Order: sequence, then structure tokens, then C-alpha cells
Amino acid sequence: MASDLAERISIHKVDKGRYSSKYPPQRMGDEAPTAYGGYNLAYGIHSACHEVPEGFHLYSVLGNFLRAANTDEKVICKTTELRKSNSFLTYRVTIEQKQPGGELRPCMELLADFHKEEPSLLSYSASPTQKYSHWRGCMPWEQVVMQRYDSGKITQTQCENLRPGFKTSTTMYECRPCPEGAAYHNLMGVFKEVATNQEELAPTEKSSADWVRVDSPLQTEGEQMASLGFVMDGMLSILPLIHNHIFYDDVSACSSLDFALRIFSPQLNVNDWHLREAIGHHAGHGRSYSESRIWDEKGNLVACMTQQSILRAPTKTAKI
Repeated sequence: MASDLAERISIHKVDKGRYSSKYPPQRMGDEAPTAYGGYNLAYGIHSACHEVPEGFHLYSVLGNFLRAANTDEKVICKTTELRKSNSFLTYRVTIEQKQPGGELRPCMELLADFHKEEPSLLSYSASPTQKYSHWRGCMPWEQVVMQRYDSGKITQTQCENLRPGFKTSTTMYECRPCPEGAAYHNLMGVFKEVATNQEELAPTEKSSADWVRVDSPLQTEGEQMASLGFVMDGMLSILPLIHNHIFYDDVSACSSLDFALRIFSPQLNVNDWHLREAIGHHAGHGRSYSESRIWDEKGNLVACMTQQSILRAPTKTAKI
């Protein structure tokens, strides 16, 4: 069984334009027995990158989560070239999985756009909404949890129950939450009754942030971009829960519906530490809209992801 992210998101070519994941996707901290959606996003990106000639770099990935994948079957990615010019390439990727009856059903559909690098006419970059602690001054989630236990703020049972929820950030990539962010205080919303440092702020002004890096070696640009998609998918669908004192037991559905990943730097290296900040822009009509942005250590904004998610009030019969 693979133990690092580079291996977990690896793919192999089946035939022309078709790729298969090397392993089935894993369940990641969700209460539902389904796979973490970031896997399908990573597989799709990785497949598109395999099709691209040298000199083109991924800059945009737009797509829809169509249905949850299971953790029993590998996924198949079908790539179709939609645009090819001297400067741009676009691929449609359908990510499918075999069902118990044997038929393939789509789990995700995405468009991946590539651009041949050009010289800059202008160069500027937005900053985070506030100043956050450097990664050297932040603890990994495991240490944050143990610190709460050692100080008597959580019980041993609570400590053990928290571990599966942090599986993504403790086994697939490194993650150090910033104490200036709300998620640090309520442990990603698990302790919804805990007051954070942002109680006086409106929901759209609250933020959570962490430092992230992939510690397994990434050899190709495709692995870099696939890992970026995997990391950026995290936290966005549950951000309204984290920032508003509610959790899974308060909703009947909370999961990603669509996404837009924008990459601003073709030299992005996710083996290095990056600061990720997540903010919520809107909630209403059974949906939420959230954004995460990510900066390198020099303060350059290198990528962002927005997602619209289902956020359904509790009912006895609701279904997605």
C-alpha cells in the first residue's frame, strides 16, 4: 500500500487518451464512507499533464464533482483534446469509476488549460488578509491536538477521535495551522462550541490559514500540479462549518459541487512550504462559496481555488 502522496496519486496509461489510477482513492476524514474528492481532482490533472508537450504549463482547471467515488475501485481518466494552438492547449478529462454492476460512471468532469510561458508586461500579487505566523513558529496538527490534551482542554477519547480527521494532513502532506486562524482554535470545527479569536468578525471576514508542503519527492510537473490540486481541495466545503460554530451533525449535506483552480506560477514547487488562507464569501439557498489562496515564502500568490458546495439544512429525507 502506498504511504506518500506522490505514489497515491500516480497513474499509468491504459491506451490512447486513457489513464488509470495505480490505487483506489482513500477515504479522508469524512464521516461518509466515500473517497476524498481531492484524489479524483489529482488524477484528472495528472492525466491531462501527461498529454501535454514540453513548454506548456497548467494555468486553469475548472470542473464539477458529479458523484462521490468509492474506496474499492481504481478510477479511469479519459482525456479529450479540445483546443490546440501555438500558445494554448485545452483538455476535457472525465474521471470514471466502475460500479458494482460493472458499468463505468463519471465521478468528475474537468477542463484543464495550458499556456506556453510568455514574458510579463506587469507583475503584482495580492497579499493575505492578515499577517500570519511563519511556519517555523507553527506546530503540526498532531502537536496542536496533543497540546490541548496535555493542558486538559480535551480528553484522551476526544484526542483519539480527532486523529482520523487529520489523516490527510498528517500522512499525505505536512500541515501547520497558524494560530491567527479560526480553525486552529476549534480544531477544524470539531469543537464547535469553542470560541475562536474571530468571534467579533462577520462570517465573510473570518479566515483560517496554515502552512503546507508535500514531503514526498515530486519528480515531474504533472506530479506537482496534481499534488497542488489535492492540497487545495482540502477544507473548502467545510469552511462554513469551521467559521460558524456548526459541524456535520448540524447539516444534512456538506460537500463540494464545483471548483475553479487557478495557477499563477509555472515554477510552483509544492515540496516547499506555502501559506494557504481560506475565506468564505457567501452562504445561502442551500449552498456556500469559499476560496483558498496560497503564497510561497517570498509572498508571491501562486494559486487559488474557489468552490461552491452544498450546505443543506438538516432534514430527514434530503438527498443530493
